Amino acid sequence: MENQLTESKMISSAWKVHEDEAGIGYRLQIAEVPWKFRKVLFEAMKDWNKVGVGWTKDTGNQIFIFDKNFRSESEWLKWVKAFPLEVSESKIRGEKEKIIVHRKKKK
Repeated sequence: MENQLTESKMISSAWKVHEDEAGIGYRLQIAEVPWKFRKVLFEAMKDWNKVGVGWTKDTGNQIFIFDKNFRSESEWLKWVKAFPLEVSESKIRGEKEKIIVHRKKKK
């Protein structure tokens, strides 16, 4: 299952939606999802809420947006470093945006 995701050309982007006493909410957008990888992707994202669906006009591949709350930043980092796809996270501080690329740790 994991190999199928890593071999694809899917593009993952994440951003923080909110932070409060209940935790930190993140959104994860995965673009260029071929039809044959939908089932595998949904299995990998089973503990996330699917909040948006679209498609890329040129390729016909789908785009999915997922949402999940984490108790802490360290819980988010643990999850994203175990996720099979590379994830580019947008962090905005003031007027500056920083992109952090998370990759699965090699064993």
